[in-house]
Order: sequence, then structure tokens, then C-alpha cells
Amino acid sequence: MIKNDSLAPEVTVPMETDSIYARTHKGEDIMPGPPFMIRRRFLRHGAENVEIQIPPEFNTWKMRFIMSLRAAGVLGMYFVIGAAIKIYMEWKRGEAIRNQVQSEKITSELQFLKAQLNPHFLFNSLNSIYSLSVKKSNDTPEAVITLSDLMRYMLYEANREYVPLARELEYIKNYIKLQRLRLSNGEQVTLNIYGDEKDKKIQPLLFISFIENAFKYGTDYTGKTVVRTVITIKEDSIHFYIKNIIGRHKKDSESSGVGLQNIKNRLELLYPDSHKLDIEDDGEHFTVSLTLKFTGHETAESISFHAG
Repeated sequence: MIKNDSLAPEVTVPMETDSIYARTHKGEDIMPGPPFMIRRRFLRHGAENVEIQIPPEFNTWKMRFIMSLRAAGVLGMYFVIGAAIKIYMEWKRGEAIRNQVQSEKITSELQFLKAQLNPHFLFNSLNSIYSLSVKKSNDTPEAVITLSDLMRYMLYEANREYVPLARELEYIKNYIKLQRLRLSNGEQVTLNIYGDEKDKKIQPLLFISFIENAFKYGTDYTGKTVVRTVITIKEDSIHFYIKNIIGRHKKDSESSGVGLQNIKNRLELLYPDSHKLDIEDDGEHFTVSLTLKFTGHETAESISFHAG
């Protein structure tokens, strides 16, 4: 039994073989614990002092060694956990930086490719209007207005990441309209669109390089131009198909590599593993078939395609 001083009520501390319980004057359990002698002094205002007396059998070098090992184990565990957390946070920070650098690199490359596309498009369009003006065609004013619409789209809308599919199709229609105006056999130039473009979005200017290429090299030795374009819109994808005859400019076809390589690079950046591109040249006809996967939202879904 442990007796209290005159300032505190008497507290009885029963000793047992494996635990000890200190009780207040109200009989409430304070602490179960190892077989240590505990002397509790209760002051008037509720403050308390606790004195712990360690039995001699616990005050040995063997017990101290065991307790030191336990303490070292606990400290080591905290150190390992802390180091693991620090390594993970550093990895996450590095991953975020790498992703940001990669994103900035892709954005820079896309801006460069678009910068190449705009002059190429303008050069071809001005050639079409020049042909009309040389012939003193009455269609020249209409061609200028159509070119104005095309340039407005390229300057103010095509710089977005995604555009409404309906606007992109309108842009394609205007471009083909401009080409028809300069041709004597415009009836050989066809555009067919199937499906519903409502509420769907797409990366801008993905098809125009193929269309430009078809008109540039699709005129035969008699001056006849044959270009057939078909666009099929499905719920989750769009298929673009264009076919032209191989005309008198075939010898210069290597110079068209800028436009075609441009679009190939853009497709790899924008739709990695989400597009299928097939290009065929049988000596008489040049055919492009391109399938893209889209959702109609601001992002494109991936699809397991292998680029041709």
C-alpha cells in the first residue's frame, strides 16, 4: 500500500503479478501498466505529480539493452517511413515537372506545325484566285469572299485545341468551293458527308493538307481534275477518304512532302494510338484513308489502332 501526504486523499494501489491499478478516491481506474510502483500525489486544484519507481529486476543491463533495442526499432521505423514518404514526394514532383516539360514540348511542336500550315494553305488559295483573275472570271469576287471566310476561321477559331466538327466541315466545304470556281470541270470534284456532326468536336485542320495535295497533284495531262472526297461520321469516330488521279505534276510530288509529313506529325502528337492512316499510290490514283476516334467532348478517347 502507498500512503499519500496530508494534502491528498488516501489512494490504494493493489499489486498484482502482471499489472497495477491506481484508483482515485472515487474508485475509477487510472492506468493499467507493468509492475512498476506508482506514487500519485493529488493537489487541491486537480494538478498531480507522478513518481515511478522501477523494481530492481528491471534495472539490469540486459533489460536496458532490450529496451534500447525496442527504442532503436521504433526510431528506425519512423526514419524508414519518413524517408519513404520523402522519396515518394520527390518522385511525384519530378514526374510533374517531366509531364509539364513534355506538354510544353508538344505544344511548341504543334504551334510550329500550324505555322507551317497557314502559309502553305494561303499560297495555294491565292493561286486559285490568281487563276480566276487571269481568266477575268466573274467568279473572282466570290472567290475572294470565300477566301476571307477561310482565313477568318484559321485566324480566330483554328488556334483552339478543339473546334466544333460542324465548323471544320464548313471550312472544308468552302475550300473545295474555292477550288471548283477555278476549274473548268468542277463537276468532277465531289464532296459527300454522311452522318450527324452535331455536338461533336475535333482537332482543327487535320484533313486540309490531304485535300490541298489532291487538288495540287490531281490534274491530268488534259487539264482534267478528278477529286473525290467522302466523310463518314459515326457515333464515336470519323472516317475521311479522298482519292485523286495522279496528274502532270507527279514529278514535283516530293515537294508535297512538307504538307503530308506535317499532318503525319500532328496525328502522332494529337492522336497517338488513336488513329489509322492508310496512303496508297498505284501510279494512277492517290488515295488517303484516315479514321479518328472522338467523343464529342473536349478530349479525345484512345482506340487501339496501328498507323499504316
